[in-house]
This record gives sequence, structure tokens and C-alpha cells, in this order.
Amino acid sequence: MKGHNPEEAWFNHEFSRFFKTICYLGAIGLLGFVIFLLLALFRISSNAFYTYESYNEIPYHRVGLLLGTSSNVAPGQPNEFFTNRILATVTLFKKGKIDYILVSGDNRHPSYNEPRQMMRALLSSGIPQERIVADYAGFSTIDSVIRAKKVFMLNDMTIISQDFHNERALFIARENHINAIGFNAANPDSFVARFKVYVREFFARIKCVFDVYLLNSQPTFLGDPIAIGDAPLPKLTSNKPKLPTSKPKKPGFSVKGLEEHALQQLKAIAKKTSDSALILRQQEMARKAMQKAMHRDSLGTALQLNQKEENLKVEANPTPQ
Repeated sequence: MKGHNPEEAWFNHEFSRFFKTICYLGAIGLLGFVIFLLLALFRISSNAFYTYESYNEIPYHRVGLLLGTSSNVAPGQPNEFFTNRILATVTLFKKGKIDYILVSGDNRHPSYNEPRQMMRALLSSGIPQERIVADYAGFSTIDSVIRAKKVFMLNDMTIISQDFHNERALFIARENHINAIGFNAANPDSFVARFKVYVREFFARIKCVFDVYLLNSQPTFLGDPIAIGDAPLPKLTSNKPKLPTSKPKKPGFSVKGLEEHALQQLKAIAKKTSDSALILRQQEMARKAMQKAMHRDSLGTALQLNQKEENLKVEANPTPQ
């Protein structure tokens, strides 16, 4: 065949194989991601087991976290999601299932203040003001839940919202080691209202999976701890140990220790008379005493010899009478 280039044919063949491999790996990766996403969404939905709809069956928790939403869907048109959450919260409080209410919502703009709207509704329903605490930095569900632990020091609580919202909030709570349950407020009767929220919730759950598992998203704002009711504030950290970690150190044989401690001891020991020195001194004294005795004896012997010599001389030359 004219114009046939073996090298070009080999390159086309190898490139085709490479392209197919890339597509194959991409398809496997995409399939794996889809499976991961489906399992994560199923995990969010499984938190329905930790929600309650009966006021009598739900366990007691000291604080209820009321998740915010707007009080109106349009001017003069109340939001049923908001109304039903307020009704559920008031009922839980009056039945003794919660003692305090943490209202957490969006307050990004002065004209839009979810916590203030919820506080007004709760106060008008007979909830004492000292039992309501506002979190004005709950810009999202992840902000509200994590701030409840890191700012308001809650390790267990009852989350109050609709069922679909509670499942996502409980997923965030349990991934952050918060012992939480949810109470499901009633959904609106309008199918259109529910459908719009469910579509929005689908994409919110996908974003939640990314926030929790991939991005490790944290609240927009944190801050100093805030006590709810008579809960104690955490103690300030101190570098001082509560108990001594080790015994007081004794002077060692470092350079400084030798100068201040060990060297003084060595000097004191050097001044003391040892047994060897005492024996040597006694031996020296005995030697000197022996020398004196020998010298004294030698003098006595010499005197005796001289006396004998004088006597012999007298005997040999008697004095004439």
C-alpha cells in the first residue's frame, strides 16, 4: 500500500490503547465516586433511626437546638416550616423534654435575622426569656451544629427541625462526636412547598458529603465559650502541673555540683586523718623512742667502761704510804 508508514501506524495503535486505558480508568473512578456518594447519602438517611415524632417517647435532653428558617415565604405569607418548628419546640419545653432552647440561624444581613424571628415567636408562646439562647452565626446547618459543641459546649442535645433536615443535621453531629437526637416537626400540607424543599435538600446533602468527608468544613465564625444556664465554663489552661512530675533533684556531679557540693565534701574528707597515716606516725614515734633508748644505753656502757679503766689504773699504780 502506497504511503503506508509503519511508525505512524504503531503510534496510532499505541495512542488508541492509551486513550482506551484512560477512559477505562476514568469510568472506574467515576463509578467508585458514585458508589461512595450513594453510600454517603444512604448514611445520611439512616439517621432517621435517631429521630422522634412522639412527644412522649423522645428522651430528655437539657438543651434543644432549634434550626432556623425564615418566618415568611413571601410578604404576608407565613412559612409553615417555621411555624411547625416553633410549635414543636414550645411543646417539648412545656412537656419537660428540654430545659433550654438554643435558636441558631442566619443573620448575614440586618434585614434578615432568623434567630430574632424565632426568639420573638418563642417569647409570644410563653417561653421565659432566660431559657432562650441565640446563636446569630448559624449561617448553615454545619455552622449551627458544630458551633453548638465548640462554642456552647453541648455534647448532647435534641435537634428540632423537619425530618429531612434532621437527618442531615444528625449526620453532621455524629461525625463530630455529638450525642444528638432529632424531633421531627410536621411538614407543610402543600405538595409544592415540600417538593421545592426536597429538591433543594438533595443538593444540600451532596454538599454536606463534600463538607464532612472531603473538605472538613468548619463554621464561618467560632469564638469564646458561652455557657447555657448554669453550665460551668471550661477552666483556663495552665502550664503548671497539678502534681509534681518528678522528685526534687539532688545536687549532681556536674561542674556546678562539684564546685558547690561534691568538691566541698572531697575537701572535708582530705582533711581527716586516715588509718594509714596514724600507723605511720605511731611507727615513727616508736622508732625515735628506740633510738633514744639505744643512745642512753650506749652512754651508760661507755661510762662503765671508763670507770673500770680508772680502777685498773689505780690497782696497777698504788699510792705510796
